[in-house]
Amino acid sequence: MTGYPTYSWPSRPLQPPTVSMVADGTFKQPQPKDRPAMIANHMAGIRTDDEFYGYLHEYKAHTAVVQFGASWCTKCAEFFPTWYKLSKEFSQLKYAVAQVDTLKDAVAGVKYSPSFHIYRNGKLVDRVLGKEQQRLEDHLWLHSN
Repeated sequence: MTGYPTYSWPSRPLQPPTVSMVADGTFKQPQPKDRPAMIANHMAGIRTDDEFYGYLHEYKAHTAVVQFGASWCTKCAEFFPTWYKLSKEFSQLKYAVAQVDTLKDAVAGVKYSPSFHIYRNGKLVDRVLGKEQQRLEDHLWLHSN
């Protein structure tokens, strides 16, 4: 048909914004912190790739469990109380929450939110996708010594 404009979908998916807008219309980057912010006494918060790799290096001798999620993710927010309870139950493991919006390299294999990745000796050994409590509890039990 002639006379009608043609539209096409983008050839690749759109990426979320890497900067946030302030009320006055300017953009600002999230500021990295010197060390991961502690969510609780036993749970760290990770916002940059350097913090992520530093966390894995710091707890290389332990088994570390990292939840990859986002502040806007409703499933992550719904599951956080359960995740916190399980982290208290399996206290011999090390826990962290990583923000997928502010990480670049560390989120290369993350395709679902929330994702729970289990690291031993700094290497990924297991992952659990979604907010199913029993499955996560089974994996935490399996990797606790």
